Amino acid sequence: MNICILNCSNTFNYGSMMMGENFIYYFNKVTGTTHHYYVETSDEVNIQRLRHSTGIEEVYSIPENSLFKSGLNKYDYILSYCKMKKTVSELAKKMHLIVVLGGDDFTEDYGWKGPLIRVMQFNILRNEGLKIVMLGQTIGPYLSFRKPAMKMLLKRVDKIYPREPLSYNFLKNLGLKNISMTDDLALLPLAKQEAPENIKEYITYCPSELIYRYSKEGSREEWIEFNLFMIDTVMKKFRDKKLVLLAHVLKPEHVDDRIIVGELYDRISSKYPDRIIVEKRELYPYQVREYIQQSFLVISGRMHPVISAIQCEVPAISISYSSKYWGIIGERFGLGDFILDVRQLNYRQMKERFIHLMERIELEYSAVQEKMRVNGKSAEENIFDTLKEIYCFL
Repeated sequence: MNICILNCSNTFNYGSMMMGENFIYYFNKVTGTTHHYYVETSDEVNIQRLRHSTGIEEVYSIPENSLFKSGLNKYDYILSYCKMKKTVSELAKKMHLIVVLGGDDFTEDYGWKGPLIRVMQFNILRNEGLKIVMLGQTIGPYLSFRKPAMKMLLKRVDKIYPREPLSYNFLKNLGLKNISMTDDLALLPLAKQEAPENIKEYITYCPSELIYRYSKEGSREEWIEFNLFMIDTVMKKFRDKKLVLLAHVLKPEHVDDRIIVGELYDRISSKYPDRIIVEKRELYPYQVREYIQQSFLVISGRMHPVISAIQCEVPAISISYSSKYWGIIGERFGLGDFILDVRQLNYRQMKERFIHLMERIELEYSAVQEKMRVNGKSAEENIFDTLKEIYCFL
C-alpha cells in the first residue's frame, strides 16, 4: 500500500519526527504488512533519519505540495474545489491513503488562512477519490465565518482523529460525524527506545526560541531573564542534580532552540561549574528520551518533551504558548496545574507559580507518576485501536 505522509517534512523538530516515526513503525507492526511511505520533504536527510529510527527502508521522499500540479495559485484551488479545474497531480493518484499527521496546524493559534486553504486542498483530493485521514490533531476553535466554512470542509474528510478532548468536543459540537478520539502518537515508546535505568541524575530543560513571541509580556530579554530565574531556582533546590539544556527544535532557523540554549549556557556555565550539560547536537528522539528517562524533572517550553516525559513517567512543568498544551496535558492527562501559559500570565505571576510548583512536584511526585502511568497505558491502547481502525477502513 502506498501511503503519503504530510506534516513530517522536518525531522529536526523532534516532536514532528516522533509522530512520523511512530506512525510508520507501528502501522507496519499493527497491520502485519510492509507499506510504502511517501513523506513530503525538501531534504533527503529527513528520510534517512526516519529509516534509521524505524529500521524500515520503505520510506521515500516526495517534494512538498507534490499532490498537486506545480505553478498553482489560490484561485486555481478555488476553481478546483468547484470542480472547474484539474489540479491534482499524477503522483497523488498513485496513493492509497493520505495521512495528515498532528500538530496544531488546524487551530487559529497561528492565523486562519493556512488551515482554511489546507482543508480546501483535502476536499479537492477527496473529489478525486483519494482517502484522507487527519491523525492526532489539535483542531479549532474557529471564529466568525470560519466556523461554518470549516464545518463544511472538514465533514468531507474521510476520518478525523483529534488527540485530546477539547478538540474532539469542539468538532462534535460543530456537528461532525467523521471523528473519533485518539492520542498523540508520541505517547508510544520509540522503536529504538531502551528500557530506562533507575538513575535520576538530571533536570532536563528544553527552552524555546519561539515562545516569547506569544507571551503577555513580549520582550525577548524578559523571556531570557525568566529562564535564568527558573534555572537558578532549580539549581538551588536540587543541588544533587545536573541540568541538561536541550534544544528540541533545530529547524527552521528562526525558531532554532540552539540559539537560546547557547545563550543561557553562556550566562550560567561559570555560575554552576560541572553541573550544566548543553545539548545542541542533531539527535534522534530516542536519544532525547535517554536524557528524559534519567531525569527527576522535565521543564519545557516545547510540548513534545513533556509528551516524552509522560511516556517515561517523569513529572514535568510545561511553559505553554498555545491551546494544544491544555488539550493534551491539561484535559487528557489531568496535569493542567503544571502548565504556565505565557499568554495568560505575566513574568511576575509565572515566577510565583514556578516556585509553588517546585514545592508541589516534591509533595505529589508519586501521584503525578501514577496519573501518567494509568493515562499513558490508556493512550497506548487507544492509539493501537486507531491504527487498526484505519487499516480496516481502507
